[in-house]
Amino acid sequence: MLQMHRRSLPHWFVPGAAHFVTYRLSGTLPAQVLQTLKEKKERLLFQKTQLNLSEHRRHVHKVLFAAYEDYLDQTSDIDWLKDAKVASMLRQNLYHHDGGKYHLHAYCIMPNHVHVLFTPLPSELNEVSPSEDANEIGERLDKASPLSKIMHSLKSYTANEANKVLKREGRFWQPESYDHWVRDEDEFERIVNYIRANPVSAGLVKRHKEWYWSSCHDRYLLDGETCAWLP
Repeated sequence: MLQMHRRSLPHWFVPGAAHFVTYRLSGTLPAQVLQTLKEKKERLLFQKTQLNLSEHRRHVHKVLFAAYEDYLDQTSDIDWLKDAKVASMLRQNLYHHDGGKYHLHAYCIMPNHVHVLFTPLPSELNEVSPSEDANEIGERLDKASPLSKIMHSLKSYTANEANKVLKREGRFWQPESYDHWVRDEDEFERIVNYIRANPVSAGLVKRHKEWYWSSCHDRYLLDGETCAWLP
C-alpha cells in the first residue's frame, strides 16, 4: 500500500492529487445561511483585485470555506455524529475504504460534519479537466464531483446504518459536499493541521488528541505522536 509521509507527496495534478472533502448532516445549514454564502461568493468573485484569476479564485475559496465552517461549528441543533456508535461506525467506514478507493491521510468527525483528506485511486475518479473549474467554489452536488463514486461509498452505507442506530428515518447526509484538490505540499500540511485543530477551535476539547473521532487521536494511540498524519 502506498504510504504518504511528510515532504514525500505525490505529483500534483488533479487526477492524482490529494483531495480535502467536507460533508455534513442534512439540514445543518438553513436556506438563509446558504443564500448568504452564495451572495458572499458572488460579491467576492466580482471584487476588484490585483491577484490573477487563479489566485483570486483560491482566495475566495478559502474565505468562503472559513465562513461555511464557522456556521457549521456554531450549529448544534442537528448533531447526530456526537453519538459514539455513529461516530465509531463512520470511522470504521473511512478506514474500510483506505487502500481500496483511496489512501487516507487525515480525518475528523465533528458533531454535524466530517473532514477527510485522501488521495483517490485512479479508478475511483470521474473524468475531470485539470483546470480551476475542477473545483467549484462552495458546495456542489456529489454526483457533479469527480469524487462522486467515493462520496457515494462514504455516504450511502453510513446513512442507512446511522439511521438504524438513531432509530430515525429520512435523509441523513446533505447531498452536497465541499471538495478541494490540494495544490502543493504546503497546502497539504495546512489542511492536515486544520483538520487536527477543528475540535479545539470549536471548543469541543482542550487538546487535539482528546477528540476521539480523529486521525490525531488515532495517531496518538499508535505511536504517541500528536500530529494528524496517518502513517
